[in-house]
Amino acid sequence: MRKLFRYSAVFLAAAIVAAASCKKEGEDDLAYMSGSVEYNFPSIAVTGQIIESTVGGIVSPRDVTYFWTSPDLNLGESDTVYSKSVVIEVPDSVGEYTISVVATRSGYYASVLTKTMMAIDPDGNSVSGLAQGTGTFVDERDGEEYRTRKYGSLEWFTDNLRYAGDSDAPCGVAYEKSDGIAYLFGRLYSWNEATGGVSAEGAGNGPQGICPEGWSVPTAEDWEELSGEIGAAGPMDFYDDWSGLGSAASAELTLNGEKMWPYSPENGHDNSSGWNAVPSGNSNNFHSTFENMGTYGMWWSSTETPVSGESRASYRYIYYNSGNFSNHYVDKDSYGVSVRCVRKVQ
Repeated sequence: MRKLFRYSAVFLAAAIVAAASCKKEGEDDLAYMSGSVEYNFPSIAVTGQIIESTVGGIVSPRDVTYFWTSPDLNLGESDTVYSKSVVIEVPDSVGEYTISVVATRSGYYASVLTKTMMAIDPDGNSVSGLAQGTGTFVDERDGEEYRTRKYGSLEWFTDNLRYAGDSDAPCGVAYEKSDGIAYLFGRLYSWNEATGGVSAEGAGNGPQGICPEGWSVPTAEDWEELSGEIGAAGPMDFYDDWSGLGSAASAELTLNGEKMWPYSPENGHDNSSGWNAVPSGNSNNFHSTFENMGTYGMWWSSTETPVSGESRASYRYIYYNSGNFSNHYVDKDSYGVSVRCVRKVQ
């Protein structure tokens, strides 16, 4: 049924382009537009979520007309909306929904972009596969509740941090700016946002940064202690690849019956540690672009990595097609990944 739905959306978009680009007998050949249709529309949202989207991207000609159309989303009083922006409420029913935007102008071939969104219900049976923590913590700043679990001398969040700051000092961003799914995937922060620009070393000695009071962004030593608690080989060096621990730390998250991690014989996502790693992806270009949801999960370390005389931001990551829990480094400002908070066991 899902494949038929997707194909019908493709055929609809093709029909729209054909109709918009139809050349009358005797007309000269149509020209091609420069640029391509671009608009923000999340791949995952929650039922009832409000989505605001704006289209652009065509460079030439400048006076194009954009219109929105969808076979299953309510765009207002008409099935077609001629506007650069729309506001849409995600339907109450879970499932997949499709929207297309077409750019047209007389004398030019039309340009179209179609996107598909999965709607999930956080209060229903849409989500499964995450382990419950052995404890919970409520962040007094915003009332958000997190699952926690003790590993050795440290207590860890087993959910990604989702603190958004306040109106005076917002921080981080939800994937594709789809705020409704932050409860599940958390928010993405640059290293400087996450740590406050403070690098630290030593077990339980990280900076508070974006974490609640009493909690900190994990250091390399915190990560090393975690490796010894979730694997059979004992603590591993932060810069090792942590073979096999990607499966022990990652949860087989399922949304609307679909597994978020693609199948791979290299990673069974058995989540034997209860750490609940999810493929939350990353942001790039100062939170303006998003990538890798469904294939990568990434989490900051507050300990910098020296690279050719320069200090870089360190993070650990799990890739769907590998059993490792590896590490890498990037710049401190433009790249955004997830945060887990830790504190010393009382």
